Amino acid sequence: MLRRGSLIYALLVFLAGASLMREAAVGRLPRFDETWWAFLARHGTPKAVASKLTLVEITGDTLSRHAWPWKADDFALFFHAVLPFNPAVLAVEPPLNSGRDSAAEPDPVFEKMLHDHVLRSPKLVLGGRLGVSPDPDAVQDLQPMPVLRKVRGDLTRVPDFAAVEAWAEETLRLTTQPGWTNIPERAERDPRGWCPLVLRYRGQPVPTMVLQLAMHLEKATLDEVEVVLGSHIAVGKSLRLPIDDSGRMLLNIGAEFQRVSYEDLLLSREQIDRHEKPVKPSELFADRIVMLARTDAESRTVALPGGRVVSPGEFIAAAFATAEIGVFPRRVGEWFDWMLVGIASFLALWIRKWRPMLTVLITLLILTLCATCAWWTFQARQVLLPALLPLGLAAWVLLLRLVARRIEKIIAF
Repeated sequence: MLRRGSLIYALLVFLAGASLMREAAVGRLPRFDETWWAFLARHGTPKAVASKLTLVEITGDTLSRHAWPWKADDFALFFHAVLPFNPAVLAVEPPLNSGRDSAAEPDPVFEKMLHDHVLRSPKLVLGGRLGVSPDPDAVQDLQPMPVLRKVRGDLTRVPDFAAVEAWAEETLRLTTQPGWTNIPERAERDPRGWCPLVLRYRGQPVPTMVLQLAMHLEKATLDEVEVVLGSHIAVGKSLRLPIDDSGRMLLNIGAEFQRVSYEDLLLSREQIDRHEKPVKPSELFADRIVMLARTDAESRTVALPGGRVVSPGEFIAAAFATAEIGVFPRRVGEWFDWMLVGIASFLALWIRKWRPMLTVLITLLILTLCATCAWWTFQARQVLLPALLPLGLAAWVLLLRLVARRIEKIIAF
């Protein structure tokens, strides 16, 4: 027999669960679940498969020797060092016009050297950023760029840009593809860890750097890329990238890729020229995707789930590794949350009969089982289970049990 008034406990648990679901989605506590999911991604992502991407880092030590912004000689050194390793694809995240549009007279020798290296590159993706026109009344020239033709869905949800904010010089981008690197930077309330794969330039859908690298990985052309907003992007016949209705993919911060400093790359090239054993093996560059990007403290402006801040280049590398390895994290459906709330509300009908110490022990056991289940589910399926909801429900049920007698005296049932 249920005690009279038991439905009140079930109702209180149900209302608390519904409130926790709202707070976890749009309220003040979404960072709690993000931190839990970041822990799962860092420690629960399968490590059997490694990405074919190597990130050449422009660190703070690098910039102490090669001051930013870089000129043609600094970029030319990168190409000069990496091309003999025969990489499959090269990518440069900073725009190749950095520091070269100043009043200083460019060095024609290094300019020609950089141009020759660009022409010699097997496949090259040059980073750039889309933006807004500095003068709304001025008519900006329409820049030719690759456009995705097979797109289904509501394009109005995809961010649209009216101008090119930064891009490589025209003489350097004639034989290359643009890779847009517009990444949402530090934001307190915006969701973290979402990487744009599709943007719009004056209404036309264009691929970002991550999607361009994925196309090179699959040897796919623009005609072989199909975008279904809110569902997926099919690249070629084998790669399928899940996206939301804004053209964004949730990256897995546990997806690994190789890192090499700019100095180690230059030193390895010098050692090979001297027929010595290089400090970094050639396998880190040969037949791989090699990307040059800043990783110094000043460049770290992108917040990841869990609070860690990285540079746009590191963010792009992690997103590409997620796509290549195929470890796409995804949130379990809302049905799971309602199931937890329903089970907790049903058990609360007998809350008055529970012994306090036994209730604490059972609650701790259930939370341990939930954490273990979340860990196993992510390792097996990359499905993310919530942490805030079960923990909040457990705390609320324990509190109700401790004050149950006082509640009954006040309500008199």
